[in-house]
Amino acid sequence: MNKKSIIFVIASLIAYSGLSLQAQTASFKKLAINTTDSRVNWLGKKPTGEHTGYVKLTGGEVIIDKNEIIGGSFTIDFNSIVNLDLKDEGMNNRLVGHLKSADFFDVAKYPTGRFSITKVTKVSGPAAGAAKATHRIEGDLTMKGITKKISFDASINLLNGKLVATTPSFTIDRTQWGVNYQSKSIFAELKDQFIYDDMTLAIDLYSN
Repeated sequence: MNKKSIIFVIASLIAYSGLSLQAQTASFKKLAINTTDSRVNWLGKKPTGEHTGYVKLTGGEVIIDKNEIIGGSFTIDFNSIVNLDLKDEGMNNRLVGHLKSADFFDVAKYPTGRFSITKVTKVSGPAAGAAKATHRIEGDLTMKGITKKISFDASINLLNGKLVATTPSFTIDRTQWGVNYQSKSIFAELKDQFIYDDMTLAIDLYSN
């Protein structure tokens, strides 16, 4: 093979590699999160009762490849904490103010949190569970400057370029993120005046 032939082969290989890369990246798509409708629902319990509500998202995106989620992240706005069960405005405001205080989420210092997807696994059959999950999501949840790994099931639908994803309720241990207020596992002397460490979450996620 002469020198010109070698150069031609190398050039052809480079061109082919470039086309292959373009073909791979062309299937990737980013969908922006709809911050109007998306939310993280929460439920906190104590022996004498419970409170429920939600927080909104300030932004985020999911990465799609061949009509499957392969990654993404979203930002949680702790300034948007809403309580749904207290109808008295004064009591509601006091609870929300307390949740925003340093006793709980310390919103003045940590106004936002973040969830970043690290792995998505399709599930079916018995693995889907009673909630008929389609995927298992793993990722990193950051609150109060602390990042921990979590995982949960989700029902994900991608139709006409739009994402609708919901999760059944799942729990996290709030103390892993430094939310220690009235935790019996940390303050043993609380007796029955404690709040359970497990906080229940459920995510509703929509794209624009």
